[in-house]
Amino acid sequence: MADPLCGTYYPSIDQKGRMSFPNKLREILGPEFYLCMGHDDHYIAVYSPEEFQIYRSKLFTVPGKAGSDIRRKLLSCADKQVPDKQGRIFITQQLRDHAGITDDVVVIGSENRAEIWNRATWEEFNNSISLEQITDVLADLVL
Repeated sequence: MADPLCGTYYPSIDQKGRMSFPNKLREILGPEFYLCMGHDDHYIAVYSPEEFQIYRSKLFTVPGKAGSDIRRKLLSCADKQVPDKQGRIFITQQLRDHAGITDDVVVIGSENRAEIWNRATWEEFNNSISLEQITDVLADLVL
């Protein structure tokens, strides 16, 4: 993927789990993409086919029963999506439950993937990171 996924978008989602996926992100992800459980927080990760293959390959490096269990859990929830002519996608109930999505959603670009969050959860996460923390972490980088 040449361009990074970035930005914050506030689409609507209907009671059936359909939402308009941001056009700018669709242009980068391509005509189809994969929705997966976020494994480090309660969000839905959105990968291009190429990035999804990388993600799957990394999952297969986890050995033993733990690796099998993790793959089984994460990949059983994965869902390939092809947006309709209006740019809408369907989010399965299983993925909506994982992310706590009922009505208000936020879609963010996060470099190699997009993420779909419950809006309140995103705002809580986003507000938990202060400018001072960012400054401290990035102080030694030359930007």
